[in-house]
Formats: sequence, structure tokens, C-alpha cells
Amino acid sequence: MYSNEHTLQDLLKKAYRRLDMVETVTELEVKGVYERVVGELISKLTWRVRFKNGVLTLSIASPGLRQELWYRRESLTARINEAMGRTVVKKIEFYETDGLGKRK
Repeated sequence: MYSNEHTLQDLLKKAYRRLDMVETVTELEVKGVYERVVGELISKLTWRVRFKNGVLTLSIASPGLRQELWYRRESLTARINEAMGRTVVKKIEFYETDGLGKRK
């Protein structure tokens, strides 16, 4: 017997694929997971979060924080992927920013 019932999640995934928005949705998911994993304070000190082709790019205002996150990048990658439920982030890159959030 054929059932016409679908979950909203299934319907949205199909729509994203048809509209070629899978990358955009994944980027938004990764950004949200990053904020939850690192917490509110670190999230506020992160000026820019970008995700493309498996690379999470972070612009961090504080040099000390950037260095600390660089040391913990493998752990951070694992925690983000675990929260996503699949391997999405393959690499994390860090950039120094000035006080206005612009890359130096």
C-alpha cells in the first residue's frame, strides 16, 4: 500500500536538493553547531564564521583565543562533526582580524 505521508524534514531536504541549496543549508547548520559547541563567550569573540567545501573558516578577534582554538582544532572538528551527526568539517582555518572584524 502506498503512503503519501512524509516528514517535514524529508520534504525540506528534497526542496533543498531541487533548489541547489544543500551547501547553503549545511553552512547554516555548521554555524549554529559551532556556536553551541564553543559556547556564548567564544562565539561572541568570533567575528566571522564561514563554511565551504569542508573548510570551516573562523575570524577570531583575540590572538590568544585564536592560538588556543588552533591547538584544539582537531578536537573542535570532531565535536562539530559529532553534533552534526556526520563528517562535514574536514579542516578549520583561522584568520586574524582587527577590532572591527576585518581581516588583517
